[in-house]
Amino acid sequence: MEIITLERFMHHPKGTLGVLHLPDHSLAPFYTVERPWLHNRRFESCIPEGAYIISWRKSPKFGWGYELNDVRGRDHILIHAANYPEDVQGCIGIGESLMGNKVAVGRSRDALRRFHSLTKEKQWVLQIVFAKFASTPSP
Repeated sequence: MEIITLERFMHHPKGTLGVLHLPDHSLAPFYTVERPWLHNRRFESCIPEGAYIISWRKSPKFGWGYELNDVRGRDHILIHAANYPEDVQGCIGIGESLMGNKVAVGRSRDALRRFHSLTKEKQWVLQIVFAKFASTPSP
């Protein structure tokens, strides 16, 4: 299994932001938005840092996509389209850009389509780390 890395770079009372890198670092990265860290409370908190296998599953609400497996004390953690922390309930929202001075990501549906086209139906490991100086590749 290949590793996808989520580098969280901002924990804020309103939410958490990160940069998501696929193994091929020449590809443009994705940005992520999650709830703030609230001690892993279901539906309210981002999940703990660590390594999680993600599997291709069908969600009744979001259709086909990736679900994180074996998150301690949690289930149904998805990667799906979302722009703001309040758009997720413990899941990971994915975007193509950051939204200025807000805790938010932009072009989420475009990002999800691109993410799925690059990763579809494969099993991956999602490694979540805090990276104070997370960055995007230079052009």
